[in-house]
Amino acid sequence: MRRLELLSPARDEAAARAAILNGADAVYIGAPDFGARKAAGNSLETIERVVSLAHHFRVRVFATLNTVLHDDELQAASRLAHSLYNAGVDALVIQDMAFMQLDLPPIALHASTQMHNHDLERVKFLDRLGFRRVVLARELSLEQLREIRRETSLELEYFVHGALCVSMSGQCYISCYLSGRSANRGECAQLCRARWNLIDSAGKVIARDKYLLSLKDLNLSARLPELVEAGIDSFKIEGRLKDASYVANVTRHYSMLLDKLVERREDLARASSGVVSSSFEPDPERSFNRGFTEYFFHGRTRGMVNAETPKSTGKLVATVVNARGNQLTVEALEPLHNGDGLCFFSGGELKGCNVNRVEGNRLSCNERVDATPGTRLYRNRDHAFNTRLERQESAREIRVEIEIRANDGRLFFSVTDEDGITASALTSERFEPAEQPDAPGRACQQARKCGGTGFRCDRVTYHGEPLFVQAAVVNRYRRDLLQALKENRERAFERWTRPLSSPPLLFPGPVDWRLNITNVLAARFYRDHGVASPPPGFEVSGDRDGKTLMYCRYCILFEMDACLKRGGGRDFSFPLYLHNRLGRFRLEFDCATCFTRVVAPAGGEKKNERHA
Repeated sequence: MRRLELLSPARDEAAARAAILNGADAVYIGAPDFGARKAAGNSLETIERVVSLAHHFRVRVFATLNTVLHDDELQAASRLAHSLYNAGVDALVIQDMAFMQLDLPPIALHASTQMHNHDLERVKFLDRLGFRRVVLARELSLEQLREIRRETSLELEYFVHGALCVSMSGQCYISCYLSGRSANRGECAQLCRARWNLIDSAGKVIARDKYLLSLKDLNLSARLPELVEAGIDSFKIEGRLKDASYVANVTRHYSMLLDKLVERREDLARASSGVVSSSFEPDPERSFNRGFTEYFFHGRTRGMVNAETPKSTGKLVATVVNARGNQLTVEALEPLHNGDGLCFFSGGELKGCNVNRVEGNRLSCNERVDATPGTRLYRNRDHAFNTRLERQESAREIRVEIEIRANDGRLFFSVTDEDGITASALTSERFEPAEQPDAPGRACQQARKCGGTGFRCDRVTYHGEPLFVQAAVVNRYRRDLLQALKENRERAFERWTRPLSSPPLLFPGPVDWRLNITNVLAARFYRDHGVASPPPGFEVSGDRDGKTLMYCRYCILFEMDACLKRGGGRDFSFPLYLHNRLGRFRLEFDCATCFTRVVAPAGGEKKNERHA
């Protein structure tokens, strides 16, 4: 039986709970330190509580320790790894190869997407090193995923939803270059979401004040069947900075899609246990999004960027018929509500307003709305939907069946859950024969009441002579029975372990500063694997002139329908530059591999820029 895992983000305990109760099979959560989202760290006590809730449903918990480390942090990272293992965490998500040299507990390791996992030979190397799982690069196409699956045996994790970085993960250094805030240290300044000008070497402005690098959000909802067929094991939702409402909505959406796949195929099952019930209909368009793209799933396409705004636009809900002052007449595509937030594009800017009152197709807003007839209105805050999300409490319960056997005046209770785990209890007292023939039915009805325990009883059967048993007695033994089952589930939970160290392997390359070596143990790891002179990483190197600051599969020229391979760009004087108040950066187009590099100025370019 092949098990499919839906992996959801957990910014904090509330988001973790929202993920688990809405159908996640695993959650990934930031530890107190060394996570690639520095603003999303959690205490060990919080993580222990998340683990306790998660493991009841066979949900796994992964802790992210996926920053690069400095020498003075190595021992602290080792101690934290042991603490996380003791807290019950199932795996560590890492980037820095120093972890392979540290004293670690026998905990499973996942190779973060920060490790540049877009190359088959690199993934094969990680497989032979003993990583349980690799988090694949978002830029991989379906065909590339299939190839990696054919050539490797480790688990494959792939992003299906959420924000996209324009640079390959782990290979973006522009934030560190300009601000000292390293993306590889969890401090990204998100300069890809800034406005840029695109100019050529003759000074021609090709694009002015546009969000040229701000990708739309990934949405592969429609591609889950193809991903299953390609051999993906874990379907990952991005969003460790998102709140619990976002996590609940998107998790429920993908969980329901996976459930439908599993229902149609006997060879598939979910990786965790329990039945979810919720009071809302999920819709990712109603949560934060910049518009959606399938990125490179079926190859290179246009429309990956929203050049007008990096903010959430939400869902298209209406078209303006008339605007006068703060009054709008609209043609609505779906019901609008008091308290909604609307936005629209005007003059190349994203503008917005709040709806104070809805009367049919007339809206009274909180300010003047300068929108022409035909303007599309998007709802980026759905008041009614958000209220339902905030007030609802999804429930998740383990299915059980209870059997009661009466013999010699005593009752024997046994329970079996959906995972085949059992528990039993025998009454210490004896009971008199019942005078009423429906006594067994009443006992079964009482035994079935499992509310608030995390279990849901689908069936109770009674065998043997009818006995007179008070409801309070049945309740007491049912509580004891389910408590014993909970303890048996905890004991039966299988912890993942890391295999023994592998024989010496040669690192397949390439070798440059993008190995992100920032400490002595990472350097030792690469020397042990055939790299004679491991180069220092960007964060600790003094040589930054002319370095590639972003390595992107996304191509600005292709997006503008000016692909060089198709004869475009003839009106431009190359090289091209990205420019804003932060600096000017040369673009290099590698058309042989279809990659774009954003390059730091060299010495001469810096002088020219100062005199520009």
